[in-house]
This record gives sequence, C-alpha cells and structure tokens, in this order.
Amino acid sequence: MGILKRALSEVLGRNRRQPATDKPGVAARQGMCVVILNWRRGENDPFSVFNASLREHLRECGKNVELIETASDDWPRRLGDLARSGVEFALTWQGLGSRVGIGASGASLWDHFGIPLMCLHGDHPSHMPLNHQLESRYCFHLYAYADAARYSNRHFRRSRGASLFDVPQLHREPRLKHTSGEHFVFAKNITHPLDTESLWKEKLDQPTFDAYMAAAEVLRRRIAEAPYVEMHDVLDELISERNLHWLRPEANGPMYHQYHSQLDLYMRSYKSVAAVTALREFPVKVYGRGWERIAQDAPASHLFASGRNTADSQELYYSRFGLIDISPSKGLHDRAHRAMANGVGFLSSASLDERFPGSESFGRLFFSFREHELAERCAAVVADPEAHRNAARQFADLYYSTYSPRQFVNRLDMLAKSVGEI
Repeated sequence: MGILKRALSEVLGRNRRQPATDKPGVAARQGMCVVILNWRRGENDPFSVFNASLREHLRECGKNVELIETASDDWPRRLGDLARSGVEFALTWQGLGSRVGIGASGASLWDHFGIPLMCLHGDHPSHMPLNHQLESRYCFHLYAYADAARYSNRHFRRSRGASLFDVPQLHREPRLKHTSGEHFVFAKNITHPLDTESLWKEKLDQPTFDAYMAAAEVLRRRIAEAPYVEMHDVLDELISERNLHWLRPEANGPMYHQYHSQLDLYMRSYKSVAAVTALREFPVKVYGRGWERIAQDAPASHLFASGRNTADSQELYYSRFGLIDISPSKGLHDRAHRAMANGVGFLSSASLDERFPGSESFGRLFFSFREHELAERCAAVVADPEAHRNAARQFADLYYSTYSPRQFVNRLDMLAKSVGEI
C-alpha cells in the first residue's frame, strides 16, 4: 500500500493545477481544434448563423471548434496562437481568407502554419475569382454545384482539382410552434433586370453591350423552354459560336469572368422577378431590396418589406403556404435547407439530382420557369397545405439520411489527413 500511495502522490503532484498566466497571446485552450472562419459583414449576415450550426455538428463529431471572425484585422494572429496547440483543419465559405499572405514574399498563410484549409464554395467562381485561385498542398476547393467545380477546374486548378461536395442538412435551430398567415414567402435581394441593362449600356462599349444583351435574350428563352439550363455552359457556347474573341479567357481573363458573373447575377434577378410576376393570383410576402419597380404594379395580395438579418428571419418561414426559393444553380439553396430544418413547406427551382433516392416522388416540391408551372405548383399547395408540408418533411428526412453531417465531417477529416501523405 505504501508503494501505491507514493505513486498516487507523485501523479497528483505532477497534475497539480498550475497558476494562471495573463501573458498576452498565450492560448488558454490546449489541444487540437478545428477552426471556422466567419465573415459577419455579408449582406444579411448569413455566415454567422450558418457557422453556428456547423460548429455544433463538428462538436457532435468529436471536434473542438474555435470560430475566428475575419472582419477583425488581427485574425491571422489568433490563428497563429491556435496553430501552436494544433489545428486539424480550417473551414471557410467562398474562399474568404484564402488569399492572405505573410512576409515580404507574400507566402500563403496556410503554407506558413501548415494548416489544411477547406474552401467550401456555395457560389460561382466568376463572382470573386481571386478567392478561388489559391494553389497549395494545404488548400482544398470544394463546390456545392458541379458547374462551379468544372469552371474552377478549367480556369484555376493546376496542382489539385476542385471537386463537388454534397451539402448535408446543416441548419439547426429550435422550431417555432406557430404559423404566421396564409401566404407564400419569397425572400431575395435583387437588382431589377432593366436597371442592370441600363448600367451595361452606360459602362460597356457597343460590341460588348451587344454580346451581353444577346446572351441575356438566349438565356431568358432557354429557361422558358427547358426544365434546367446550365447557363455557364451556354455562355461559353455563345462566345465560341459568335466568335467573341475579346471575351475568351485567354484574351482577357478578367473580362471573361465579369461576363459570366454579370449574366449570372442578371439571371438570378430575372428568375426572381419572373417567379413573383407569375404569382399574381396568390398571396405573397416579398422580403428584400430591389423590388420597387415590381411593387408599383403588384396586386394588393403582394406585400413588400425590406430584408432581415438571417438571425432575425426564422419566423418568416412559418407561413401556412411556405417558402418559394430561387436556387442559383442546380442544387438546393440555403434558404430551402433552412425551410427543411424548420419542418415547413417549400417550393424550389433546384433541379433534383436523378441519383437522389425517390427523386420522382418529390416533383411537387420543385419547379422550372416553363409557362404556368410555378402557378400550378402554388395552386396545389393552396388546395392542401398540410399535404405539401408533409411532403416537404418527408423529403427533408430522406435528404438528411442520404447526405448526413457526419459523412460530411468524415470527408473533411480524410482530406485534411491526406496532406501528410503528399
């Protein structure tokens, strides 16, 4: 017993609580962690809400998580403090923070600290090309939409290809227990297409303006005819077919990306206006900026209000008829994901992947821009809101089981660990 008591005394002595240190720059936390880079200055601040949910999913998968606010000038210093204790990997949306360099050479911050960076891109590379350009053994570019990944691989990737990642249902927040009226909800900031066309007319030379307007006309016609249009493929086809040599990427990369970006944003607003215009027979509450032109001629059943910060907008989803959402590409947009997390109804312009199990069973939740299609979907919702909400919940349950957060975290884990194998 004497030997055991001496051994226990030695162990307790070694593990005696040490005096606290107040030295600046010394991290109070020890051990490995995952870092999430947040950006609170985005319009309506969606990242803060989304990253709060992502943090909880990571914690449930056994990760210690530190959130760093990149709107603070000293965020690289805080990352360095954490790196001393060990960072498994860092996560950022839209490549924010990927371009930071250090020292006179401007070497990559991520190379310097040896931290794998997962750039999760939910938007097209043409909008912020510099945020898609980091080439490093420590950087992985992962895209929510296949067309964006293809664009990235064509124009930015040389040492490691970009890839598609299936976005799981990451939103989580306590559900509300009430609905807020018999109307549809449409939440989107827009720039009216006529205002965009006027700006093009003012800023572009005549050949380039003509190219933009021709592309807009082709895209407007195509989306009215087909269930889904890969618009960036269409734009590349137009450049080739019409010999728009000054818009080729090898001739002028920035102008090429601007062409894709401008037509992408134009079509998002055009689709939004087309959707709301198609709903004249239905009660709709529209939230967001840019709707002044539409509000002037809207029916009395359409109400318009300014957008809200994402943290303050949950209750908007709880109307009896549910959300109508315009996806920027083929997959589900985060507004549809949030509706799914809240167990409410939604209609989405996403084109459901044929690989998704039971995809043919959920056609009532999706629409294209072919004539009368959205109005027909809305009429079915009004006729039986409970059936619509139940279908949305069934889809959400199936989606969650097909693309689980745990699989998502495990994939990030595997990518981070692969850095050591290179």
